[in-house]
Amino acid sequence: MPLLICASTTQELAALFPDAAETPTREMQLLPARLKNREVLLCVTGVGPINAALAAGLCFARAEAENRPVRAVLNSGLAGAFDLRRLPLCSLCLAREEIWPEYGLHDGQSVTADAFSFPLWRRDDGTETRDRLPLDDPEVLGGTKATVFAECRSLTVAGVSASFARAQTLWNRYHADMENMEGFAVAYACARQGIPCVELRCIANKVGPRARDEKDFPGALNALAGILPALNLL
Repeated sequence: MPLLICASTTQELAALFPDAAETPTREMQLLPARLKNREVLLCVTGVGPINAALAAGLCFARAEAENRPVRAVLNSGLAGAFDLRRLPLCSLCLAREEIWPEYGLHDGQSVTADAFSFPLWRRDDGTETRDRLPLDDPEVLGGTKATVFAECRSLTVAGVSASFARAQTLWNRYHADMENMEGFAVAYACARQGIPCVELRCIANKVGPRARDEKDFPGALNALAGILPALNLL
C-alpha cells in the first residue's frame, strides 16, 4: 500500500521530491515513484480547497481501482505565518490541527460553526466534524520521529489574507499559527476515507500585508527539500 505525497503546485512538489521535477506532472494526476524501496504516489492537487478536495478524492479512487490503495498521505507545501517571531521564514512546521474558518453561520462579522444547524460530517457513531480536524503524527508515514518541525495549528482559506484587519480577525478568533489554502480539504478527504494524514509546511511569508523582509518564497521552496530526509524517508 503506497504513501501519497501531494502539494498544490509543481514547484512545491519538485522542491519536496526532486525526482518529480524530471517528469511533467499535470494537476490531479497520479505519478508513481519510490522512496527507499517504498512505493509512493505523487500528486499536484492544484491551488485552493476545492482543487485539493477533488484531487484527493480522485487520487484515492484511482489508486483503489489500480489495486494499490493509499495507506497514508503527506500533504506539504508553503504557508504563511501569523507571527514570524514564533515561526520564522523557512521554518519547517508540523500542523497538529486544521481549521476551516469559512464554514458555519456568518453574522456579518464572523463565522461560527457551532451556530449552524448542519455539521460538515456526522459519523455513524454520532460524532460530528464542523470546522476542525486533528492531524496525524509523522510516524504513520513509515519514517522516524523528527524533532526539526515546529508543531502548530493551521487554518485553510479560499482567499489569502491580504489585509491587517483580516489577519488580525483570524488570529483573534482561532489563534492559528499558519494560513494555507489546501490543508483542511486534504485532511477532510482523508478523514472520510479513514486514511491517516500528515501536514508538513514551510513558512514563506507573513500572513497579511508583508514587507520585503517578511517573505522568502525561494528560500522556503529550498527548505522543503529537508522534510523527507528529516523523516528518514529519502
